[in-house]
Amino acid sequence: MATSGRMLTCSLLRFHERDGQFIRYTVATDWCTAKAEQKPQQTGAKICRFFSFGHVANWSLNFNALKSSVKPYSHGRKWHCLGEHAMHDSPADDMQDAQGAVAQLLQELGVSKEDAVGISSKAPVYIRELVDAVHELDDAHLWSSWQGESGGSAIEHDTFRNKILQIARTKRDMGIFPFLESIGVNPLSTRHISRYLSAEPLTCLIQKIDFFKELFSPANFEGRNISYMVRRMMMQLSVSADDNLQQSLSFFEKMEAKRGGLTVLDSGDGILARLIESFPKILLQSMDKNLKPAVDFLESTGVPKGCVGMVLLCFPPAILYDIGADIQPRIRTLKKAGICSKDVGKMLLRYPWLLSKCIVDNVDNITVYFAAEKQVPKKNVVRGITRCPQLLGYSPDKLKLVLNQINSLGIESKTLARITAFSPQLLLRRSQDFIKVVSFMEDLGLNTKTMGKILDRCPEIYASNVEFTLRRKVEFLVELGIHDLRLQRVLQKYPEFLVMDVDRTLKPRIEYLEHAGFSKENVAFMISGFPPLLGYSVEEVFRPKIEYLVNDMGKSIKEAVTYPRYFSYSLEKKIKPRFRILQNRKIQVDLKTMLSKGDDEFAEDFLGVSRMLVPLTNDF
Repeated sequence: MATSGRMLTCSLLRFHERDGQFIRYTVATDWCTAKAEQKPQQTGAKICRFFSFGHVANWSLNFNALKSSVKPYSHGRKWHCLGEHAMHDSPADDMQDAQGAVAQLLQELGVSKEDAVGISSKAPVYIRELVDAVHELDDAHLWSSWQGESGGSAIEHDTFRNKILQIARTKRDMGIFPFLESIGVNPLSTRHISRYLSAEPLTCLIQKIDFFKELFSPANFEGRNISYMVRRMMMQLSVSADDNLQQSLSFFEKMEAKRGGLTVLDSGDGILARLIESFPKILLQSMDKNLKPAVDFLESTGVPKGCVGMVLLCFPPAILYDIGADIQPRIRTLKKAGICSKDVGKMLLRYPWLLSKCIVDNVDNITVYFAAEKQVPKKNVVRGITRCPQLLGYSPDKLKLVLNQINSLGIESKTLARITAFSPQLLLRRSQDFIKVVSFMEDLGLNTKTMGKILDRCPEIYASNVEFTLRRKVEFLVELGIHDLRLQRVLQKYPEFLVMDVDRTLKPRIEYLEHAGFSKENVAFMISGFPPLLGYSVEEVFRPKIEYLVNDMGKSIKEAVTYPRYFSYSLEKKIKPRFRILQNRKIQVDLKTMLSKGDDEFAEDFLGVSRMLVPLTNDF
């Protein structure tokens, strides 16, 4: 085949018996010359392989004949020639030798053997740079001009491992480069980060990383969904962010844009590396003067042991805070506003951004706005902030939009004060989400007055998702046979069912009633007549009362269909005493007659007295 003019550039190894080592040559020759020089193996010649474009050809090349072709390495295709002694020069062997050299260097810096081996095995980019540097010096025969601790000429014929060691020492990174790469830091960021850490002993850095790994371990977070909490804090923030909070926002925004997004906060995969890339100065904090005291102080505020890491992970600048100058003043501000000391830790766990100055400074703005504009007492506002500290991330202007919509349903200041104190999460609703709930209620036929009463009775409904929560509960009743006016009645009389779980609460209760002998139509009729039936427990209400109705009273369950309110009365304090009185007098009445009367009326009708002086009991 015509191959003339096709140049081959290959790296050859020749074993010198006198020196007892391999010497690397870079040879350039064309294909025809190589073919022409195929000869029986002679003294000084080695069997070599040329690898090109997936083809393998074997030649016996005479090194003496090719010496004249040896020249410095060029940018042509590099070929690997493997002779009988070259098996130790494979890329894998080079990397292994280089890892051993780096591990040796790390041990010289005081790192334990176990840590040194672990670091060198997890820094492939750093190791590859060292290997390539040695190869380039070998190929170009430039060791004589290389300036190192031992001088280039002295190590030109040294072992590959020692050459790696010499190159690594000249970097003078004190082991920080491979260490940062080993914990997952992007190699492109290590040079920038190392400028902050140049004065830190590597052993101290290792101790701090071990401390942070334990602090930020997801196993300590008690199954909390950190990514959800961070997203919610970001969405609900409307006050102007200070520098520290802005750094946190940038950190999370960059994380969200990368693969895995904010969910890495939950899994812990690579989170420490990303934290160091954005906040490298956390590795400058003293273990004894800063890090450990900060953890102890936050635990003293009531943050559960082990959850301090979650608080700091949600607001990383706090790791750099001074306890006396930064954290304690903000805690004092909260207490001055009326927050109880015992509640501070719980609030930090719900809203770690309380450690930000701009958030804490918003306490006075919120309390003044509610008092001046909405006549809501300060104590109610403080209670609301305690329950839902995310309110402090809202500006008064943002709150005004939601409060105006609440007022449009005819809510009075007294009701608003109660909502603020006991259902403050409603105040964090986006305007469009609140409107969706109102529109959903209107589609069901409810007027503004009724919607206002529902809001007063169960504010959580207006903080719920229409599609995933409210609509599903309504569809459950419609499938049961409750719709139109009967459905409106249930919504008016017992709106709380809208925030119950269908699969774990509503379905099991309906299924039990049907299993007990009530037909589907019976159940629908009973719920329409007495909607609170949806809120009764199987074990605490339905089972004992049905068993007493059938087994002790000898009545049919159909009586409960006509009077479902039977399930609302206390079995021990009312049902049993009254039944025994009637049983002793051999009086037969229906459930409504037996239970709907007050004590005095019951005594007058069945005991012949005008007034019950003592309440009825089982011993009556």
